Amino acid sequence: MLYKRSYLFLLVLLAAHMTLFGQTRYLVKTVAITIPTVLDLQIVSGANPVVDFNVTSKIDNGIELLGATTFTYRSNKAWFVTIKAGSADFTGGVSGSPMPASVIRFRLNGTGAPYTPLSNIEQSLLANSGSKNARGIGTESIDFQINPGYNYPPAQNYSLQVIYTISNL
Repeated sequence: MLYKRSYLFLLVLLAAHMTLFGQTRYLVKTVAITIPTVLDLQIVSGANPVVDFNVTSKIDNGIELLGATTFTYRSNKAWFVTIKAGSADFTGGVSGSPMPASVIRFRLNGTGAPYTPLSNIEQSLLANSGSKNARGIGTESIDFQINPGYNYPPAQNYSLQVIYTISNL
């Protein structure tokens, strides 16, 4: 009987020990993360290309600038890039003889696609609002073909802004 009592005492002691020291306690911490929308477009080369029609053959055939402008993009949302001229015509030149933005034609570098005339209306360059690119980062280049021909008077001050826009709308 002594063994039974000792055994019973040990069981009670063990149960008490488990009750006192065998408990589990949990602490919960919530981590909150805020990620802003990133739509970033940066020109890395060719920001202000200068085109000089210094020989007759260039006026006859135009000038092709492969990789005229290179830009990088970063976006954590679906996105697309558009291109447009800052105005319908170049500034400068001779008054009364405006040179239209369409003397510049563009395409995505390396595609072999036909050139598209530039205008002051946004045009799709990389994807479009109905068919966006996936999130990510990358680099792209634009080719220009510029051919005013003999249609505009000589001047050294023709200029035109080219506007690139990245959007997710």
